[in-house]
Amino acid sequence: MKALHLAAVVVIACGMYSVDALAHVDDADAAKVASCTFVKDVSAPTNKGKHTREALGTAMEQARADAEKAGATHIVWNKIKGSDVSSVSGKAYTCGK
Repeated sequence: MKALHLAAVVVIACGMYSVDALAHVDDADAAKVASCTFVKDVSAPTNKGKHTREALGTAMEQARADAEKAGATHIVWNKIKGSDVSSVSGKAYTCGK
């Protein structure tokens, strides 16, 4: 029963954002997006305030999926200051292909 419950949680959580976004929205720096069009600011909280690498990765995937839904092709991530990270954020851009 626990395994079934865990599987249901995984399916529900994965439905919250598109893993395909990882293939469509690239990380970039300011120089790479200099001639691109700004789309929107994106952000996502870490998993219940956890500050693990996994929680940061999940938050970045959620922000990346938000950027993809808005039509972005690239994200410039804001710098993380300190070890107490409750969210990630960045600026999403659309760049010509």
